[in-house]
Amino acid sequence: MERAIMVSVYRKGDPRAQVERQLDELKGLISAAGGQAVGTVTQARDIPQAGLGRGALKALAERVRSDDAQLAVFDQELSPSALNLVQRELGHQVRVLDRTELILDIFARRAFTREGRVQVELAQYRYMEPRLRGGTALSRQGGGIGTRGPGETRLEMDRRLMRRRIRELDRELQAVERQRHQRRQRRARTELPLIALVGYTNVGKSTLYQVLTHREQANRDALFVTLDSTVRRMLVPEFGPVLISDTVGFVDRLPHELVAAFRSTLAEINDADVLVEVVNANPAFPVSPAEQLRVIGHTVAQLNAQTKPVVRVYSQWDAVRDTNAAANPDGVSLSALTGQGINQFLARLSRELSRLYREEEVRIPWQSARAWRIVYQDFTIVDRSDQADYSALRLRGPERAFWTLRQALEADPAASSM
Repeated sequence: MERAIMVSVYRKGDPRAQVERQLDELKGLISAAGGQAVGTVTQARDIPQAGLGRGALKALAERVRSDDAQLAVFDQELSPSALNLVQRELGHQVRVLDRTELILDIFARRAFTREGRVQVELAQYRYMEPRLRGGTALSRQGGGIGTRGPGETRLEMDRRLMRRRIRELDRELQAVERQRHQRRQRRARTELPLIALVGYTNVGKSTLYQVLTHREQANRDALFVTLDSTVRRMLVPEFGPVLISDTVGFVDRLPHELVAAFRSTLAEINDADVLVEVVNANPAFPVSPAEQLRVIGHTVAQLNAQTKPVVRVYSQWDAVRDTNAAANPDGVSLSALTGQGINQFLARLSRELSRLYREEEVRIPWQSARAWRIVYQDFTIVDRSDQADYSALRLRGPERAFWTLRQALEADPAASSM
């Protein structure tokens, strides 16, 4: 296990509690990448982008030597020049990473599908390209944190070859996106609403997804376990069947390279009719509920999905020991482990979905084949009364489906004469 020194350069006046929280998250990221945080160096500066001052840089080099560390991991994204400066001071026996490269490394570990690997590799190359132009020490070889994916060919990679590889990956990802878009179109034709679970990484979304769908889903106490979104069918009481998607977890300051590369995966959020915000209420969780909500809001806004209807759930409520803790007025408190609050959540979800869909009574002649196809394809039949020449139906569906059905009935002579 590689030993790492955490480094934070923050703006003077920033709350110390915020800095400590960010360092706690960085420690979790290092652990997820297979390393161990063994020390910390911090400095408050008027211009954090300038990096460590000369004295703090010397202190970092001494801390690296005294703790026998192989890594120096910055909580900020470093410019090529700033990274070069630190690398020269520490020597090439110590690898210098910033937060973005660390997250990219974790994604490289977690990517198992072809789509996931292409997305991660593309993000890595886009991150590396300006640093290659800067001639930095990122052109290095070997194993360990920050060297996965395309790392082994960095030394001989020139700008022309890198740009060619980026174009190849872009084309491959576009093909994957077309396939995903076609799948979404096929799902849309079922007229089933899509629910998307969103939340901070490792808050328990996959566990909740497993409980709701009664299907096994990869879940363990680790960051970014779910990279490829999965869609399953589930039944919401008092409403009917829906589709539910488990999406990649968010993290504070999610690198824009990843948002761009994972746009096809994150498109499930744009396509969703309702977002379910999963907030971890466990006091032991390193990120507070308020901070989780801030990150969710920022990331959803990046995807232009901030106007979607939202149902909020506070998960792991069984771990909240304060018996006087009031129920959350803006959400549902639940535990996927004990089942507490699941019924209340489903009832809240049913009410939200019902606002998007309406019910209407219609008469469909038996001989109107096109209208019946639309009924079975686009609607949920709430009630039905069959007569000699027609069936009286109470249908639930979106407005666009009712419009399509009206057009079919108006074009049918048998229906028009009723």
